[in-house]
Amino acid sequence: MATDATVATQQHFYRHSGVVIASEFELPEWRCFSEHDAGTADVRIGLQDEPNHIVHPEKHGIYDGAKLQFSVRDVGGWSVEAGDRILVYPDGHQRLAELRLFTLGSAWGALGYQRGWPMLHGSSVDVAGKAVLFCGDAGQGKSTMAGAFLRGGNSVIADDLSRVELQDGVTSIYPSAGRLKLWDTALEHFGLPTVELERDHFRDRKFHLPIEAAEVLTVPRPLAAIFVLEWGDEISVTRLRGGTAVRALCEATMYRKEYLELMGLLGEQVVYCAKIAAATPVYRLTRPKDFARLSDVCSAVYECVP
Repeated sequence: MATDATVATQQHFYRHSGVVIASEFELPEWRCFSEHDAGTADVRIGLQDEPNHIVHPEKHGIYDGAKLQFSVRDVGGWSVEAGDRILVYPDGHQRLAELRLFTLGSAWGALGYQRGWPMLHGSSVDVAGKAVLFCGDAGQGKSTMAGAFLRGGNSVIADDLSRVELQDGVTSIYPSAGRLKLWDTALEHFGLPTVELERDHFRDRKFHLPIEAAEVLTVPRPLAAIFVLEWGDEISVTRLRGGTAVRALCEATMYRKEYLELMGLLGEQVVYCAKIAAATPVYRLTRPKDFARLSDVCSAVYECVP
């Protein structure tokens, strides 16, 4: 992989979240969504040669009514424009891996909001042809739950931010993950070595586990259940209803709330969460921090999926 972020290559095409993306640099994280004959691109990701002129911190970007801009110190700047373009301005000679991290995270999330998509942050797996979503604050074990289902023979749908679609009272989630981000302790429990895995950019003890192409889903799945995770002494599953379900869903799944506020779209996402909670059962899943109980937790989840 090239280490000089100023070196652009041919156009790389991907079909992701129901749209075609053309990128001026390869996105290995989306390799399973790549297409050689994708047609006209709906979204373009460009790598700019000019120096980074964007000075607004990532969590405090600026929005001028058409584009949202933010920057990350010593990495680069991003301009997300009109829901169809992401421009990347590298700071010097950074590794492409660092630029991809924020392109496929903060920038992609902002673009989805600009396109008017309902977006949910969490990890999702396929259970008997339906999607189950695990959500919650950082450190609540979303990816570990997905990893447990993956090791049990289920396919992974998402491990970060996903577009959902509301149609005729049914919520569907678009696949968005070709890898899982797992802590070393979880990998050890699953019997998976860390030697050849890519380390996470921010956390040295977290690794990126590629998912075999045969285990990656590429078409939307109906969302059967949402589980808001929290730690506790025992395993318990509680159905949340009404305003309690909506509030829990907003708090557990909203990504870059500050961007929504900047663009005046926070209310829109709250309405989406209300519609999703009305169409899909929302549960609070409490379980202990004990890998030996993971199979029991998975059993409790299976019981909630119709």
